[in-house]
Amino acid sequence: MDVIAKLPGPLGWVVGHAPLCKKALERHSWISPWILVKTVDSILRGIAQVCFADNPLAGLLILLGLFVGDVTAGLGALVCSLAAVIIALAFQEPDGAIASGLTNYSAVLVGSVTASLYPVFFHQPLTFPVWGFMVLATVFSVCIGSGLGTILSHFKLPCFTLPFNIATSIAFICMRAHGLTGLPAEASLQVDDSEDIQWSQMFRGTLLSAGQVYAVESVPGSCLIIAGLFLCSPLLTAISMVGAFFASCTAIMVSSPPYSLIYAGVWGYNGFLSAACLFFFMVPSRRLLFLAVVNAVFTTFLQAAVAPVFAVNQLPVFTYPFCMSSLMFLAMASTGGMDSKRVANLTFPEQHYIFHLKESNANERSKSGRIGMDSV
Repeated sequence: MDVIAKLPGPLGWVVGHAPLCKKALERHSWISPWILVKTVDSILRGIAQVCFADNPLAGLLILLGLFVGDVTAGLGALVCSLAAVIIALAFQEPDGAIASGLTNYSAVLVGSVTASLYPVFFHQPLTFPVWGFMVLATVFSVCIGSGLGTILSHFKLPCFTLPFNIATSIAFICMRAHGLTGLPAEASLQVDDSEDIQWSQMFRGTLLSAGQVYAVESVPGSCLIIAGLFLCSPLLTAISMVGAFFASCTAIMVSSPPYSLIYAGVWGYNGFLSAACLFFFMVPSRRLLFLAVVNAVFTTFLQAAVAPVFAVNQLPVFTYPFCMSSLMFLAMASTGGMDSKRVANLTFPEQHYIFHLKESNANERSKSGRIGMDSV
């Protein structure tokens, strides 16, 4: 019993959750020469975490098993797991979660399952665009996992592999909508991909996204809406338009020609709201800007995924994609890992940032005063 409880000597490096290995790496920062070792450890633990095993050696054996069974599945798991670790570090997810592979185990499944099943369901080999969709789904899985984890933690429940299921299902639907299928013509929708993207119309669609928030397709009307928003907050206006632009660009990836709905702002208004909401409820920061763009992109993927379901009942998607996506992304941003924090008294972003700076400076002065008193 004592042997199992304490895992002495070499056992502590290889069995159980390999605690000695974990403790040795905890002494080193991610920004150090040990980053490669820590990354490999995180990747291997994430591969094993799919089966609830927090052990790098177990992960290595499982990874070898994947390569033996299907090289592309093993490669997909490896690539997506690495991408997830990078994204988790960029968004400052809890270090313990990254080190234990909890931020990347869903990404492992995104890579292995997509690599294995795409040729089966789409009747063609993996292509470069498909790998791009896999990496995007990996990014989404990290954000969804963090957001769902925060929400479900109040009920003391884990999110299991829900992030993988959500992200991969949306990616598969969007790949089919984009026409990444090798099905015979009679078994699939005919896609006219001859239309060139008109960037002047794209920018018009970005502008019209502001009006489409209110279901109004009018350039003058959208300009007045933007002017009113600018009067309240130039920063909120800018981030809203950034979200609308990235949402419109993403719509090209997840839809097929003709692109008239993109040019009309129909694909941009949910991204407009998704980017804006993070900058309204959170203190503005550079990392939050990155998260706002990812939220706008994921919102567009979500819109493409649910649009066919709503179309069956002759309904528009309304702002469901914005609501569903932003709830998870706001929960993720509110965990405290970001270089931002939730705003207590909501006014407008510029004031939120100024008050945050004043509070931070006051805390620094108070801390310095306490240190001075302690030294006396």
